[in-house]
Amino acid sequence: MAQVLVVADDLTGANATGARFARTGMRVATVTPEHVSRVAGDYDVVVANLDSRHVPAEQAADLVTDVVEAVWPVGLVVKRTDTTLRGNIGAEIEATYDAVRDRLPAGTRVRVLFTPAFPGSGRITEDGVQLLNGLPLERTELAVDPLCPMTTSVVADILAEQTDLAVRHVPIRRITQEMLTAELLAGDEPIVLCDASSEQHLTDIAEAAAAAHHSDGTVWVAVDPGPTGALLAYALRLRGQAGSRGPLLAVAGSTTELTRRQLATVARTGAVRFVDVDAVAISDPDSDHPDEVADELTAHLSSSGFPELCVLRVVTTAERVRELPPQARAELPGRIASLVADVVNELADTVGAQALPSGLYLTGGDLVASLLDELDVHAFDVGGEIVPLAVHGHLSGGPLDGTPVVAKGGLVGDDITLVECLAKLRRAVQTRLHQVHSEVSEHVIPTLVREP
Repeated sequence: MAQVLVVADDLTGANATGARFARTGMRVATVTPEHVSRVAGDYDVVVANLDSRHVPAEQAADLVTDVVEAVWPVGLVVKRTDTTLRGNIGAEIEATYDAVRDRLPAGTRVRVLFTPAFPGSGRITEDGVQLLNGLPLERTELAVDPLCPMTTSVVADILAEQTDLAVRHVPIRRITQEMLTAELLAGDEPIVLCDASSEQHLTDIAEAAAAAHHSDGTVWVAVDPGPTGALLAYALRLRGQAGSRGPLLAVAGSTTELTRRQLATVARTGAVRFVDVDAVAISDPDSDHPDEVADELTAHLSSSGFPELCVLRVVTTAERVRELPPQARAELPGRIASLVADVVNELADTVGAQALPSGLYLTGGDLVASLLDELDVHAFDVGGEIVPLAVHGHLSGGPLDGTPVVAKGGLVGDDITLVECLAKLRRAVQTRLHQVHSEVSEHVIPTLVREP
């Protein structure tokens, strides 16, 4: 039974948004409106392509209502919007809001979490204004779009053309997570419009919205061009029906400049959390640093708002590492490997498989060997090469038995090689989960809200 319904107004956006959910191992299908009820029992995420961007507003609203009714109940409804806010934005948001509210018990607080930003594609929102590569929409070629010319980039004004729903604006601020949650809880406007200019902003907003849900039961309708709806589903712990696990875990023991650039490239592409290891401190037997790192890594792997990718990285420069005594340098990969293995074993014993990494990326030859040994891996089942000296496969034995893995040297590839490796790893995770799903005949899927 579907946990998430995505309502899109064109096929390109529908598939791109579905891919965000598929990256976490959820089973996703994009269908036309007449088929949504047929696939709802077989997929975790149903993406309904209404093809409604250029139809009359009333017709678009009716299509939205019909697909929500056909799939209900689900844990989260996501209204996918165009990245440049073209089409029936206001009408479709209001229809989604009304359709969800009408199907919930009286008194349930329903709000729209509207985050129009898509930083990875050059779309950001500042002071309630949508910018495309730094320019307001009306100052780009969208001003002369033949079907939907943009005359303003003020998001609230674009909404007001088709809906009277009140809007609360949450600007970008350097505030704590608790304060952001308070911002999302405040007011009674149906639409909460959030600024964002980075992937980290979107992650913070999603986690704050999940915290607000747990605080007062607010049911969110996520409205965005792709990233935030998936992030909110992560934060609400909506996962696949069977065999679901935690995020991908990357352990970067290499201190090369190339590795740093590769990690920086990944940081710009999606939801990622970094856990930093100081090579000098972890080599000190009297330091509390290993325990602090283990606690932080455990929190990210097991938290309700888990990221899609968690990276344990050595932040100490190669020069400082070379200043360590020879024995300490030799023991460093083993210390890091032991720390990771202790976290994995503890999670397996206390939380269960859902907190274990769904895929493993390892870089640094000595670290790879040490970690496989610490995890009691019997064999590295080699599947092939992604690029020369970057190998993919599966682990055999130990607590991560069967887990897809990619292992790469620290001086291998170019700036985007890590992105390519993670793409391969995600596909392997998806394949593994599909195999698990096919072996499960009965599923019990919790949703956040069900009909009384």
